[in-house]
Amino acid sequence: MRDITPINNNGLLRLRFSVKGQRYSFNPVPGGRYDDPDDFKAAQAVALAIMGDVRTGNFDPTLAKYGGNLKVIQSGLDASQKRLKELRAKQSHQDLKELWDKYREFKRPQLAPTTLRIDFGRRMNFLNSLPTTKLAEAVAIRDWIVANKPPHQAKKILTQLSACCDWAVESDLIELNPFAGAVRRIKTVTDDDAEINPFTTEERDRIINGFEANRYYAHYAPLVKFLFFTGCRPSEALGLEWRDVRGQKLTFRRSYAEGTLKGGLKNQKQRTITLSEKAQAVLEGLPRQSEIIFPAPEGGRIDWHNFANRAWRAVLESLPEIEYRNPKQTRHTFITEQILGGQNPSDVAKYCGNKSVTIYRRYLGGNRDFRPG
Repeated sequence: MRDITPINNNGLLRLRFSVKGQRYSFNPVPGGRYDDPDDFKAAQAVALAIMGDVRTGNFDPTLAKYGGNLKVIQSGLDASQKRLKELRAKQSHQDLKELWDKYREFKRPQLAPTTLRIDFGRRMNFLNSLPTTKLAEAVAIRDWIVANKPPHQAKKILTQLSACCDWAVESDLIELNPFAGAVRRIKTVTDDDAEINPFTTEERDRIINGFEANRYYAHYAPLVKFLFFTGCRPSEALGLEWRDVRGQKLTFRRSYAEGTLKGGLKNQKQRTITLSEKAQAVLEGLPRQSEIIFPAPEGGRIDWHNFANRAWRAVLESLPEIEYRNPKQTRHTFITEQILGGQNPSDVAKYCGNKSVTIYRRYLGGNRDFRPG
């Protein structure tokens, strides 16, 4: 259910809302007007009564129950609130971690191994660290997730928890889903809205040297150089295989993110580029012990989050004179260098898999050497 709002319609009150995809629109106060405080208050009472009935499973789709008598409405609202408290008390002993384990086992036959390992495994390990796992403390659990996880991760986690509780309701394990609607309150920043803060050429080279000299993370130096020298997205680089290379030509055909390999790219099915001498030198210096161009140290594909949170952070922290930025700035750095070097924005956009307007509006970083006259 969403957006129950008294709306001005030719001076008369109109209550519009939807329940399970079914839209409703009616005057909750016969003859009631939008500019009359008493009528508006009565409409709000109806809206609250409907919300309570939806949450407790007592919604009347005929709307006959919500006829506009304020005393009747208030009585129904009180009954709904009482029933809601009873349902919450009934499930107060339920443990979220136990519910999640049951839900995970239910979903196991339907999930790919990587999804089970990442989305239903590693990402949810935080359940062991929660200050409480009692379902009655769902608000505290939600607040902890929002405070301790990045917005995009918090949104994914709460989506999973809400799906888990929906399943639990359908399975008669609990009466209410306490995480319903929690995801809508979290605002995330998309990649295109992220801060554009490219590295300078000198900073780029120092980062590359930092990886090459690091005893623990030198394995990732070729990947870092390739990202800086092509401006491709991390998911595109991690999806590359040797069959994608034909001399100076390289074709991005697939992407790898969140433990999932899929065909196609973010904005297109595939993209072929001509490698620069620097990028080509990176590939020529790599062994071909795997079909994957940039494999993880232990084999298989590189876990980007692990790389970003450990290898990248460790190397950047060893270079305190360089302002820390996330590794996606490698893409911004490449694009900015090309534009400031006089390349045609349309050519750069095509090379990097974007539209020209995106290059102008989002990816073009400022010239750090600029000084006003």
